[in-house]
Amino acid sequence: MRVLLIAAIIFTLIHFIRIDLVEGTIPSRPLIEEPQACEDETYSITVTSIDNDTIQSLFALYPDHETTLLDRLTKFYSLNPHLQKQEIVGGEKIKLPMSSIQTTNCVE
Repeated sequence: MRVLLIAAIIFTLIHFIRIDLVEGTIPSRPLIEEPQACEDETYSITVTSIDNDTIQSLFALYPDHETTLLDRLTKFYSLNPHLQKQEIVGGEKIKLPMSSIQTTNCVE
């Protein structure tokens, strides 16, 4: 019984040492720093759909006069990619793009 316990302890120690050597406990910084990637973020509002809702009915309830329908549909499908191949189901949370506020997201 002692042999099994000692073997389990040794196996656990070897496993932790191997993980520490492979992945490291302190993540290293990259030698070459990449420039910050900035991308425009689309402002959106989250709405809960009801039965028999369509994209056109949601756009009519929450109008956006600054963008065209084609641009708004493109942004809509980028925010909700799961709706490209299925219809809107009642009770689902959907993000609607609004162009009134554009924010810039810079990743460090």
